[in-house]
Amino acid sequence: MLRTVVLSAIAALMGFTALFVGAASATGYFKRQPVAATVEIPVEPIAGDCVIQTKWMSDAGRMVKVERPVCY
Repeated sequence: MLRTVVLSAIAALMGFTALFVGAASATGYFKRQPVAATVEIPVEPIAGDCVIQTKWMSDAGRMVKVERPVCY
């Protein structure tokens, strides 16, 4: 009886392991991600490009970050 319980527990553990490994493989968890993607910044802005400009300003003695959109 004890042997049956132990074998069933081992079989269940192997089944759950296979299930989780299969799910991780299907979602791409084991695939290597690129280290760093390079973003090319144009030298001259193109008409229609919008960027967010940020600058720090003092407001009543504390520094606040101010963001504003700038479109070319």
